[in-house]
Amino acid sequence: MVLVTDGISATGMPDGTYMLGALEVEVRDGRCTSNGTLAGSVLTLDRGVQNLMEFTGADLATAAAAASRNPSQLMGISDTWGTIEVDRQANITVLSSAAEVIQTFLGGRATIA
Repeated sequence: MVLVTDGISATGMPDGTYMLGALEVEVRDGRCTSNGTLAGSVLTLDRGVQNLMEFTGADLATAAAAASRNPSQLMGISDTWGTIEVDRQANITVLSSAAEVIQTFLGGRATIA
């Protein structure tokens, strides 16, 4: 199983009006619409992990693998991405037991939360 998100540029932004190319869209309560019609996704990957756990009963390890190890294997980049090991990219998101983001590291350096 592989989790993906096709979030638009307004992903992670507060509710409001945004531009998707030339199209004006409204983000409200996790939905992105234009004139009442679904216009894009604002799903973040951590929320996708949470959804998988909630909707299927998957545990955190299974859901996290669906967002990390499994996609890297599918894309053929599992020799450097997708798991925490020596000589791997140090791009890591630390999640709580409820799959909430605690900390993110890019290139081994903590980002500002």
